[in-house]
Amino acid sequence: MRNKLLPFPADGWAVVLIVLTFAAQLSLYLFVDSIAWLAAGAFALVPFCLSVVAYNHNHMHVRTFTNQPLNRILEVLIFLETGSSPFSGTLNHIVGHHASYDKPELDTLNWRRRDGTTMGRHEFALRCVAWHYPSCFVLGQKNPRLRAQFLTWLGLGVALLGGLIAYRPVPALVVFVAPMLLMLYALKWSAYAHHSGLPYGDDYTASRTHTGRFYNWFTWNAGYHAAHHFKQALHWSQLPEYHATLAPRIPAELQGDGWGEDLKRRSMTPAA
Repeated sequence: MRNKLLPFPADGWAVVLIVLTFAAQLSLYLFVDSIAWLAAGAFALVPFCLSVVAYNHNHMHVRTFTNQPLNRILEVLIFLETGSSPFSGTLNHIVGHHASYDKPELDTLNWRRRDGTTMGRHEFALRCVAWHYPSCFVLGQKNPRLRAQFLTWLGLGVALLGGLIAYRPVPALVVFVAPMLLMLYALKWSAYAHHSGLPYGDDYTASRTHTGRFYNWFTWNAGYHAAHHFKQALHWSQLPEYHATLAPRIPAELQGDGWGEDLKRRSMTPAA
């Protein structure tokens, strides 16, 4: 039965993470009144929410369940933990980034300013957070089916969040709203490392690959970014093996236990 619901059993650990994180959030929201303890509890859950942010990226590309209602329920929980509503990632990330990451004017994770220079990391993150939801409305114009799904589930998610705020305003703001905004920022902040400052034209040199064991355990193999761009529908558990076939053609400075020396420099040169 598990294999019928979960095509990839490894996703079961992610489901446990998402459900338990929401259970902890809900317990804080319902039973804790002290702002100090609410803040402490929300802060303690930040690492778990960050891991959910990373897993949500995989879920966008390869849905966790074969049962679609279960996927929608999981996505609503993810929304309350990360700020990314159902189908917003599909439009913003898959349609807006994967299809256009070599076209600055269309890329929703564009790291270049209008003059061609490279944005700073925080500048990039703030711009991308501000564009996350507006981009879904723009990109949805050419994808009416996705737009309808996005609007439906955004409305339901916002209504649920509004109900939580109406019932217990302060706990809702501390436990749900503030972490949601923080996680959206963390999502974009982490994305900066993937392509910033790199020339386009060759998929082997347009992305960085992080092969660190702990990083990839925590982020569900998000470090294998070049492999992910080559095969975005490949399940996260299969990325390391696929990366091994690409590694000989990826420049050494763009793969390894880190994001490359370029990110350690305060001043980055414009891309070619």
